[in-house]
Amino acid sequence: MTTIDDIFSLIKQTVNLTGNVYDYEIKLSTGRFERDNLIGVYKIREGIANNQGNNELALQMNALLAGLEETSEIQLKGVTIHGKNYFGVYYFSEDYKSIIGYIGGQIDNIEKNINE
Repeated sequence: MTTIDDIFSLIKQTVNLTGNVYDYEIKLSTGRFERDNLIGVYKIREGIANNQGNNELALQMNALLAGLEETSEIQLKGVTIHGKNYFGVYYFSEDYKSIIGYIGGQIDNIEKNINE
């Protein structure tokens, strides 16, 4: 059985996170996500990001879409992770053994972003 520690270890290998599992709030989805539906949603979101000139978000969407399109998995599991300086949404294989794709980033200054 895959544990939260195993899932955190996979995430930590994928992105440069500091600290340990106890420094983050990690939630596992109780349901499954259809790969084809996610592709449709994130293609729309990528187009919106491009139209708004948000190149960083568009690049993240593009990388996520590449992972979604490359996998043969039909059903995916979702994991959200939130820490003091990081947030992310990850899509895993149904058995939580591999990361298919993710969107995440450092939280630089939330108040600054809200007030702009």
